[in-house]
Amino acid sequence: MRLFKVFYTALALFIIGSLTVSATETPQSRIYDIGTYVTDLTKTESFYKTVFGLKVVRRWDSMEMSLDGKTYKTIPLKGIYFQGANGMHLEFLQKANTTERQISQQPINHFAIEVADVATTFKLALKMGAKEAFPNTPLQYIKLGEFSVLNTQIIGLDGERIQILQVLTNNGLTNDK
Repeated sequence: MRLFKVFYTALALFIIGSLTVSATETPQSRIYDIGTYVTDLTKTESFYKTVFGLKVVRRWDSMEMSLDGKTYKTIPLKGIYFQGANGMHLEFLQKANTTERQISQQPINHFAIEVADVATTFKLALKMGAKEAFPNTPLQYIKLGEFSVLNTQIIGLDGERIQILQVLTNNGLTNDK
């Protein structure tokens, strides 16, 4: 019986210790931002501010890069950084020559932006110069078990594919809002 108590006491302490370590020492992962290349930052800024209501939180004409944290080199790369009301971040880097950017951008399929009204946002995006990603199928309802959305996809001003979605039901999942 004593061995039984010692074993379960040790097991309980191990579990408690494991929970404490995992809660304090294991960082939670989340996507911080999604970045893509564009050819015109001014048009990009107007589009994302007008269509999605994003706020510019940072812009730059160059960035400083270092391999050792001491000696920095200036990289002439303009960029703009947006934040959405829900904390989402998008980063756009200006590279006018599209042949230089495609190799590093090809694995990206799309990024999604949640909105309150897909139909209105879709119409505004088209008015601002976006194109339908899938002509003649502007709005689609999608269900994944208890999760359902109304969505569409557009091609942004620089060829980026953007999924615009409105969450209809999200049973069983937490919402970050």
